Order: sequence, then structure tokens, then C-alpha cells
Amino acid sequence: MQLQEPATLTSGDERQRMAITQALTNAMADEYVHRTLAWPWDQLAVSCVPNSAFHDVHYSSAFILSKRVRQADFLAVRAEQSIPEQASFQVNQEGRLYHVREDISSSALPGDASEYVSNHFFARVDITSHVNQLNGFAQDLELLAKMARMTGGFISSNDRIAVGQWLRFHNLPLPTDDESTKALIDLLNFAVMPDTENYWELLDAPADSPFALTKNNRAIIRDITAQLTGNEMPLADYFGASLVLENAGSDKQPQSLEYRLQRLISDAGLLDETGQNYMDALGWFADESGAKPSKQLINQLLVAAMLLDLDPDIDTANTTFAGFKLHTSAHVQRLPSDIRSDLEAHLIQRCKLHKLIAPLVAELVLAGMAPAYLVRDLPPSLKVGTPGWVILSQAVGLAESVVPGAARRMTYAHVLGFSPISELTPQLNELHAMAGVDPVVTWALMNGLIQRDADGNLSLETINQGIEAYNEHVEALSTALNAINRPIPRRKALALKALTSGIPACNPHERLVKHRGSGGGGGREVSVLDLYMSDQLHTQDWGRIRGRDIYQEFAGLKELFPVADLYETAVHNHYNDLIAGLSTTIRYVLSQLTQSNRKFIEHGRLAIYRVEAYKPHFDAGSIPEATRERTGRYGVIIGAELQGTLVRCFELFPLRSECRSTPELREKVGKYLFAYDEDGTRSNFVEDNSLLDAPLDLDAYFKNAAPRSDATSSVFVRKIGEFDSSWHPTHADRPMAYFNAERIKTISNLIAEQHPFLTESELADMGRDSTEQELAAAKFDVIFNTLLNLIIPLKECIEGLSSGVPARQRDAIASCVMDAAVVAFVFASVPVQVGKAVGKSASLATKLLSASRIGTRTVASLLNPLDGVPTLINGGLKLVGKGAIKLGGHAVGAAQIARSQLHHLTGAHSYNLLRALDHTGEAARIRMSLDTVSHARALFKSDGITTLEEVVARLSDKTIPLPKGADPAELQHLFNSAARDATLQSKQAQQLGALIGQKALEDVLTAFMTTHPTSYTNKLLTAQDYFDTLADVAEIEAKKAIYLRNHQQSLLQLDLGQPPYNAVLAEAAFNPKGFTDPLHRAGAWMANGASSQANDFDSFVSVLREYAGNSKSLTDPDVITHIHDLLAPAVAGKVRDAGQPTKYTGSIAGYALMEQHLKTLDTAHQHFDKHLLSTVIGFQGFGDGNGRTASALYAISQLRSGRFTPLPREVVDLLSGIR
Repeated sequence: MQLQEPATLTSGDERQRMAITQALTNAMADEYVHRTLAWPWDQLAVSCVPNSAFHDVHYSSAFILSKRVRQADFLAVRAEQSIPEQASFQVNQEGRLYHVREDISSSALPGDASEYVSNHFFARVDITSHVNQLNGFAQDLELLAKMARMTGGFISSNDRIAVGQWLRFHNLPLPTDDESTKALIDLLNFAVMPDTENYWELLDAPADSPFALTKNNRAIIRDITAQLTGNEMPLADYFGASLVLENAGSDKQPQSLEYRLQRLISDAGLLDETGQNYMDALGWFADESGAKPSKQLINQLLVAAMLLDLDPDIDTANTTFAGFKLHTSAHVQRLPSDIRSDLEAHLIQRCKLHKLIAPLVAELVLAGMAPAYLVRDLPPSLKVGTPGWVILSQAVGLAESVVPGAARRMTYAHVLGFSPISELTPQLNELHAMAGVDPVVTWALMNGLIQRDADGNLSLETINQGIEAYNEHVEALSTALNAINRPIPRRKALALKALTSGIPACNPHERLVKHRGSGGGGGREVSVLDLYMSDQLHTQDWGRIRGRDIYQEFAGLKELFPVADLYETAVHNHYNDLIAGLSTTIRYVLSQLTQSNRKFIEHGRLAIYRVEAYKPHFDAGSIPEATRERTGRYGVIIGAELQGTLVRCFELFPLRSECRSTPELREKVGKYLFAYDEDGTRSNFVEDNSLLDAPLDLDAYFKNAAPRSDATSSVFVRKIGEFDSSWHPTHADRPMAYFNAERIKTISNLIAEQHPFLTESELADMGRDSTEQELAAAKFDVIFNTLLNLIIPLKECIEGLSSGVPARQRDAIASCVMDAAVVAFVFASVPVQVGKAVGKSASLATKLLSASRIGTRTVASLLNPLDGVPTLINGGLKLVGKGAIKLGGHAVGAAQIARSQLHHLTGAHSYNLLRALDHTGEAARIRMSLDTVSHARALFKSDGITTLEEVVARLSDKTIPLPKGADPAELQHLFNSAARDATLQSKQAQQLGALIGQKALEDVLTAFMTTHPTSYTNKLLTAQDYFDTLADVAEIEAKKAIYLRNHQQSLLQLDLGQPPYNAVLAEAAFNPKGFTDPLHRAGAWMANGASSQANDFDSFVSVLREYAGNSKSLTDPDVITHIHDLLAPAVAGKVRDAGQPTKYTGSIAGYALMEQHLKTLDTAHQHFDKHLLSTVIGFQGFGDGNGRTASALYAISQLRSGRFTPLPREVVDLLSGIR
């Protein structure tokens, strides 16, 4: 499943995710890997992508390890152990050090033997014992082990990492089979967010949100709309006027619907001054100095205004929009595209929308109320109100709950492929269960199986009634599909099972010879199993050549139940199941006919005919009796007469799930199924007849091929059943009632029983697995050739059946006789490409049907009063468009956790569905305003919590459940606050705070937590681990701060007029243009030394001229910051992380140290210029551009004295102390 082309992936996280996905995909195709390494995710190697979340955490530790393994004492060990010079190394979370090499396995791409992919695997050799005695190495390994726990299990000395550790880092499960691997790949590919997100986010805001569209707010919005349009046109037409004008006179639109919709929303923002009229009227963002609305929020508001203009009561809880019913029985078995066309026509006729704008508004409506309609590439067989539609709607509900707005970017194959991801995490599983309820209840309503009460509500009892009806229906379909797809019984397998379970110590393959009895054995050796299968084992005529008598050793051999009886029972049961499954299939196919055709079958006078191969005959009267090989076993003809005047003729092909009726069939086949009186009046159905050049395709009847509309054949037809007219109340207008009607069951049973595609004896012969003795007999050749001639004329099927390999025989039968994939397609609308991607279509359909069933516990948990929806129990449940229950409490939490995880995979850490919105409940907001300990006491309702350490311990204990219904945002806030505040009290942080100040310390921790977030749901890292990490970062920063401060203070004591500090850069080295005035020489020196691409000579000279000519203090941090921003505008405000593998601190601590040191500088000192340069470049107080800023300050200081002396790079490095 792919939502975004790889070419558009720009962030490090997106590129890393794609690399992992590709590695997983390649590994799945490598059979050698599966045989030798099973599921080797901790051995599968990929490159770590820079600027990804994983890289940011892993890099500093990797740098430390790479530096350590280059030290002299380690190099001696490496040489001693003959480890190659370019070898890489890894440390795991237990502190073990490994020498690592990479092995390569190549395999052909599935379906393309000409193209190969390569998989790289780590082979690790533990060398810990050889380095533990090295000075300080054990302590280094201990530290690296701690970091390895944060990076999923390993630290590498280079940029090569294991797929498994990346998955753990992101809290993703490690797959254990093909299915879970495919599901994981789908999950990773799903992690890209649609550009416009969810159109309905504002319309569906929680009631306690400050941006909820209350009745009053809706009235305000409609008032503004009336002012804009003058009530002369719909608001959508007003916003889309330019779009209509551009396409005037064009029948076909040159742009896609998605493009035109985005144009409509964009034009709306321009026409209404970015929605300011609405914002002002609503009183939102009224504080000019406060937060500003995001573009996304403005777009959401304009979309809401367009929809409210057409339907003031619009809500996801509604089943109608502007009078159009989305979920009505009239839509059952209709194509989704036809219903959407009806909605567009309704918008044009009733709402007076322009024909160009109506499809765009329909897209907006369906996005919130029925997003399944927006899924791309729906199969033509998929109809609304069927189990296939339920399965699609449930999958869409899951996708939308994780990424609102995703459905319109997904194809049908993607959606079905996405469903299995629900098993990957508890949150996704919970969301899948919740997303499943509404489609099932909607199905029951549309099919007339349940009804709303007088107030339009549904009671819990009614909901459960609808769910039970759906579960029963799905169970019937699944049972039928399983029966058709189930491998036939095998006589050998049954015998082996009975033998090994009854007498486990006996070797079934031991060879015996005949000792007595008639017939002689000719010295031939026969296995115990073959003797048992041929009913000779109990005779005791066979025995061992030497050794103990086998019947004395295994007395039970004489008492084994005859295989023939076992096999007969198994075949009989299988055959009965097959007939029942075939009958269910026929019922389903008949229920899918048009209402008019259903009436003919339900109420008409019927006769069912089988088709037989034609052969010339000269006897008058009945046609000649047909042998089995001359009977078309895959289809029947149904003649129907309704009300004595109307006639229709049907062809039914059960294993193709197809029933069709055409006027040509009626005229050229149907009329010949009746006898006629002398006056030409139709009389009884004929018993048999000859049909010459009839519009029938013999391949469809004899080979189960798709019937061709242009084929003609001469055939015999013979009646196998007949039904009188029926006048019971009709079910034809309700497909589900029709499916369950007794007459339809009776008709289906008769066809399945009287015209099965396999007889019971044929089924028995197919699974007989004859012994060597039987294979040698002519009898078996006759049986087998009969099977080949009667059943399967295709070469590959013959080879499969004659192979003697049970697996191949089963596959041959399933693929050539029982076309279960076709049945699966109709039952669950499983397209061929999805079946190939996930598994066989039939098995996938069974899984999807089974997964679509709803348990009563699910509904009970959704209606739990503790979960924030007690009114639903009293008032009944009202259906909503995309979810029977608006998510509340833990349901919202599951969605937010799952969504957060997906966002993290793409690096979209700051993503929020509406960045300007705060949907947090009032109680949570109050608790979050408290100090951390008080917050924890209130949330956990525990007076026993009195210290930060206890809060951290409580959050770290995964065995204690979190408060039910707690807002995930509140839990994350407490998690972060506890880790941060506990760190602030640590000795490491206090030491850093003493150096840089408390405010700077808090900023350092906040910035680090922003770029290295950890979720409270993380299974690998607890709050204690996060605290430990923050404390380590503080300790590292403190050590660096002490070094930097000591270096700068020592410079103040040195004579910088002496070597090496008095060196001067040669003029030719920086001034090729030969400038003579100090200003331009200084600009040339700066441009020559600039390490970035921003070496703009003119801008450098401009800044130097401005500040050389004024008297602003060069020790004022604000002045220095302003100069920095002028010189490096692209990186203004950039923050450099703490804890990096450098000699200097992060930029926040560096700026604080710089501020303090500037106060100690003497502006009258003869070397003030060098002191100033060393301070700014040495403390590295900016995220980038420190060198440019320091050079400028040095030059300005000199230019104010009318001179300029260029410093060489080596002197600058000495002054900085960081090189």
C-alpha cells in the first residue's frame, strides 16, 4: 500500500522508513533466508539515514564507539585477533561487544527472474572477553549498553543498523510470519499524511472544545454566509465562481476532481480574506498578540461554512445530508458510483449547486459521512449493503480513525491490505473493533433486519439483534466458502493418522512380507501403512523377515478400525458439507439478482434443467440418456413463468457465482422449455428437449469457464426439478430476507443435490491415494482416466492429480474443479491482486468475513458509562456516518497513540490534527496546571504520592494500569513533566544549572525533549529511563561547559600579542582582488573564511560598514544576536542539540556561557578584538553561523580603530579551543 511516491519523500524519517520497508520486502522474497535464518530482523542490515529520529539518538553513541575502537590499545587487540582493518563493531544492550561482518544473499524478484535483489545480514562475533581488561573499556561498554536500550538493542560503530532495532525504537512488533510482515509493510507505507487531512475535523470537534460548532456558532457562520452571498446562491458556488468561469463551455474537466476541490478551498480563502470575516464574527483568535489561526484551521472553517450553508444540522451522527439519505434500503445492492451520482444530482436539483461544483461538494460530504465511497478503484462487483461493503467500510473506519482523510487517497486493494495491521498493536486492534460496529448496524438497517424507534434511535438490544443477524449471515457464507475451498479427504492421511495415534510406537513405513495365505507375495515387501489401507493388515498374513513378530509387539494392529470405513465416513461428511456450501452459494447468487429477476425465481413457476452434450439421434420422443462425461456439471438452466404470461430464462453457474438472464435466452432457450397446447398456449414444462444453435457456451457448462455472450451450441436439456408458482408475501425487495426465504433454500438445495459438480463416488476416487498394489492394478488406471476425462481436461491439472504428491493434488483440485476464488470475490469482493498479495483469495475472504463479525462485548464496552457516553444507554444509539459511536475516553486515546506512532515514523513530530485547536477537557486542563506531584496525585487519585521520584516510579511501572479514560495528552504531559522535573533536582542538572543558570538549564532540557520525544506508551523506555537520559545529557553538557569556561578564562591571562597568537594571514591568501581599504579587506577575509555557502561578500561589507560606523556595545548579547541574524538569516533561531559528540555544548548552554563571559571582557584591552572573537566562536551560542558572527565582531572592533589585521585559521582555532 503506497500513499505517496518515493520521489516526494524528503525528510530523513521518510527516507529511513522507505529503506526499512524495502529491506522487509526484499527479505520476504528470499527463500534462502527463510530456510536458514527464519525471521532475521536483528540481522537484516540497512543504512541509518541522517536527520532521522533514529539517527539523532544513535549518532552520538555511534561516534563514541567509533572513536573508542580507533584508540591504540584496541587496535592492538584487533591485530591480535586478526580482525580486518575496516571492520565494524556493535554493542548490544547487555554490554557485549561484537566484531561484525556483513553477508549478502541475492534472490530473484517474485514474478521477474531477470531482476535480482540483495539482502545484507550481520554476522556477529563476541569479542567482549578480549577488551574488558582495557583501561576504562568496561565503563564505556556500560554506558553504550544504556544507549543501546534506547536505540532498539544495538549501537554500531558505523551507519549500518539492524531492521529489528529500528522497529523496536518505534515501538513496532517484530513480524514472525509472512502475513504479519505484509501487515507491517502496509503500516509503514500508510504513515504518510494527506496534505489536506480531514475535511470534517472542525465539524466533528468535541463538545468541550473552544472551537466546537455549537448551535449559536452555526448561526453566526450562516449569518456571515448570507452577507457574502446575499442569499442569491450557495456559498460553494460563490467560492467556486472563478472555477466555473474557467471551465465554461467544457463538457470534460481538464483537471482532476482533487485538484478542483483544492482550488475551491484555496479560492474560498482568497475571497474571504483567509476566513477573517468568519473568525471575527466567531470571536476566535481575537487577541492580536496571541496565537494566529493556521491555514489548515481556516480551510476547515471554510469547508464547514460551505456544508452548513446547505444543511444547518450537518453532523457525523446524521444519515442524511440536505434531505439525501445515504443509508437507505433503496441503496442495497446498488453500485457506490450510482449512489454518488444520485447525491450529485440531488445537490444540483434541490440545493441549486452548479453542475461543476456539485461533485466537489459531494466529495466533502462523503469524506465525513461515508468515506468508503471515496476509495479508489472499487471493483465493479462491489455493491452497497453487502458483506463486501461492510468489510470495506470497516477497513476504511480503521484507516480514518488513525489518519483522518486517508480513505480518499487509498485504492480498494490498499484498504483491504491495510486491514491486517490491526493485529500489530493493541491500540490498532481496539480501533479496528470500534470501527467495525457501525458498518454492521448500517447493514442490518439497510437490509430491513432491524428498525429505529419512533425517535430515530437504536436501543442496545436492537443493535445486538442486528449484529447477531450479520454474524449469522457471515457464518453461513464463511462455512460455504470453507466447504468449497477445503481440501478433499485423503485415504492415506486418514490411515496414517489412525495408525500413528492408535499405535504410536509402530513405524508405519516398516516393510513386511507375506508369510501365509492365498495369492502369494512373490517376496514383495509392502509397508504397514499400505497393508492397512488395503485391508490386509488385520489378516496377520504378513510379517517381518526376521526378528520379533510384529503382531506380538503391536497387538493393536489386528484391532484397527477399517480404513475403508474411516474413509467412507470422511468422504460422506465432506460431500454433505460441499453440497451445503454449494446450496448457500446458490442462495447468495440468487439474492444478488435484480429485484425483477428475484420475483421470477421467488413467485414464478420454475423448472431446472441440466445441459448435456448433443449427438445426432433418429429415435422420436425422448433424447438419449446421457453419461456422466456428456453432462455439463458446472451450470443449469432455469425456466420461469410469472403470472401465467411472463417468461424469463436464466443460466446459473454456482462455482462462478454468476446467474444471468437475457432476452436472447428467453427467445431461443426459454420458449423451448415448455410444451404447447394446440392453440399455442404454454402448457407444462418439457421433460427434455434438443436445442440447436442456442446462445449457450458449452465451455461454461463443461469446463467452468466464463460464459461467452457470442457463443452458440447445440445441446440436450433434461429437467431435474420443478416448482409451482408461489404466492407467499414477497421477499424480493429485501435481499437478506430473500437469502433466508424457505423457497429459495429449497430451490438451492435441489440444484446442489441433483446437479453437484462432483458426485460422492467421484470425490472418493479423487482422494483414494492408492497403494503400490492398487497402482499396479488395471482397475486404478480405469478410475483415474475416468476422472481425467470427466472432470478436468486441462493439462496442468492432469499433471497435478497424477503426481502422487498430496499437496499438488489438492492444489490441482482446488484450482481446476472448485473455483473458490470466484466465490470469494462475490462473497467478500476480494480482488485477484489482493488475493495474490495476501494469500489465496478464498482464504483471505474467509479471514475478512470472520474478522468483520462483531462480539457483544465490543458493543458493551463502547457503551460503558465510565467511558463518557452514558446517554447512549438511556436514549439508544444513533447511527453516524463513519462510526456507530463517536470515540470517547480510551477510544480517543487508542486513536491518538496509534496516530502519534505513525507520525513519528515520518518525522512529523509536531503534527496535530488542528494545530490551533485545544480539545483537552476542562478537568484535564485544571490538573495540567498543577505542579507535577499534585498533578499525579489528582490523576492517579493517590495521596501516597509525595515526591517526584514516586511519580517517576509510578509512570515506569508497566504492571499498573493507567487511569481508565485518561486523556493521552494529559498522560504525556505528566510523563514529560515528571522526567524533566526529576532531572532538574538531580546533581548532574544542578551542576549544569550552576554554570549556565536555571532558566538556561530548563531550556536545554525542554529543547532536548522536543527533538528526542519519548511516549508514555513506549515499551522499551520508561519515565525512569527518560530521566536517566536527561541526567546524562546534563552531565555531558556540564563537563563541556567547565572545559569551555576554563579555556576562555585562561585566554584572558595570556599575552595574545606573542606567538602563536600574533600570526597574520598573508594578503594574497584572502584578498585576490587587491582591496586596500580596511573595510573591503575585512569583507574579503570573512568571505574567504566562511565555511558555508552563505559567503556573500556584499552583505558582509554592509554589516561591517553599519556597525563600524555606530557605537553599539559589542559585548551586548542582543547586539551580537542582531549581527548574527543579519549575517546568517537562514539559521536565525536555530537550536543545536545538547549531548552532541563535540567539544562544545548545545547552543542554549553555549549562549548562556557566552552571556556570562562577555561581562568579564575589558573593552579597553589591547586584545579585546581577539577576546571577543574567541568568546563567540568558542562558546558556539548559535545553532549555526558562529564563525561568521565572531569574525564580524573581530573585524568591527578593529575597523572602529581604522585598521584591520587578518588572522589565519590556525590562530582562530587556537582561540576557540574547540578544534
